[in-house]
Amino acid sequence: MVVIANDFQIPFHNQKALALFKVFLRREKPDWLILNGDFHDFWEISNFDLTPRTGKEFLEEIKIGQKILKSFRRILPKARITWIEGNHEFRLRRYLIHKAKELYGLPGLSVPELFGLKELNIKYIPCSQGASRFTSNFIRVGNLYVGHWPTVAKHAGYAAKGLVDDKGVSLLQGHTHRFGAHARTTVDGRVLLGIENLCMCKASYISHPNWQMGFSVVYLETKSRRFQWYPILIGDRGFVWKGREYRLAA
Repeated sequence: MVVIANDFQIPFHNQKALALFKVFLRREKPDWLILNGDFHDFWEISNFDLTPRTGKEFLEEIKIGQKILKSFRRILPKARITWIEGNHEFRLRRYLIHKAKELYGLPGLSVPELFGLKELNIKYIPCSQGASRFTSNFIRVGNLYVGHWPTVAKHAGYAAKGLVDDKGVSLLQGHTHRFGAHARTTVDGRVLLGIENLCMCKASYISHPNWQMGFSVVYLETKSRRFQWYPILIGDRGFVWKGREYRLAA
């Protein structure tokens, strides 16, 4: 069992949804947890025009992320945990390249080192080492490609369709903050599935966005590499999985 969640954008994560997510992990004990990009926001070093709104120092934001990662490892002591670099994590690399190039590559200034991923046995998947801008970044989960592609579309499902048409494989995309799916049967009978995988952050800096909250569960057939995908939408009151209710705290 593989659980895939993305766009927590710490410290803008939805704390109630995160608490419910931890309960789910504790009960289901997946074999593999994939943090599919934008786990951390790196707001303070964004290129966008910023207004101070977190009330937290940059170091404190890192500590929040470290604490959440440690909680995942405590809940899943034997599971495989993978963190895929998204465009928000890439902000750190971009900042060093453009504003502190003399410090680029120094020990302690990478995501794995800042968050202590070696000690937590969490594998970090960066995009291309020589990239000076964010590029497509993904891993393979059976016949499903899971990643963070720098593409958006105005309507839910359009990004998934565009990616399937472009890449010619089944894939699961973070980045869009919403739920969408697109299926295509090829002339040779293959069914390709494109998925936009919801998000785990709160809309603290956009008014009435078209975002949906949740994550995905994927089951793999080891020999054939076929997969079965189950989206979990976290609604106003929570969600149901295998007949069990997961309720959001009031």
